[in-house]
Amino acid sequence: MEKHYKSYVIVSSDRAAHGTYKDEAGPAAEKWLKKNGYQNSGVKVIPDDEERIRMEVLITLNETDLLVVSGGTGLGPRDVTPQIVKSIAEYEIPGFGELLRQESLKYSLNSYLSRCGGYVKNNKLILALPGNPKAVTEQLNILKDLLPNALCALRGECKHRNRKVADSRERKRL
Repeated sequence: MEKHYKSYVIVSSDRAAHGTYKDEAGPAAEKWLKKNGYQNSGVKVIPDDEERIRMEVLITLNETDLLVVSGGTGLGPRDVTPQIVKSIAEYEIPGFGELLRQESLKYSLNSYLSRCGGYVKNNKLILALPGNPKAVTEQLNILKDLLPNALCALRGECKHRNRKVADSRERKRL
């Protein structure tokens, strides 16, 4: 990755926040981010509380380009991450959620139950991803080639398109 993007991970989990079990999704996301050239400045574990999620997301966006919010994306009564992030965001990136569900079918039929996705606030990218360490890594891998382009575009610095798909479409037109 040519540019240096700052990242941060927030884990939304009642059980991890209360010490019922040790969070592994946050460290998995942080490991992936660092391995892929992001400057991750930390992981914070918080309960599945609407106001706490809202506050942490808004505060953290001031210090980062990419915010990964892990957990709370299922259908459980305390799974509130996507609707909180969506209410904060200026807009959603529908293709991120569509791609994540489609590609996650390789791993689990439950991908159709996922409410994961991408959002933008103040030209910062927010990802709402699963709280399972394996799933969060799988989904970051799915988005691997799109993230640098999305972050570059949000900074207004992109001078190119993602050529992998664009070139194949151009050949078909000719």
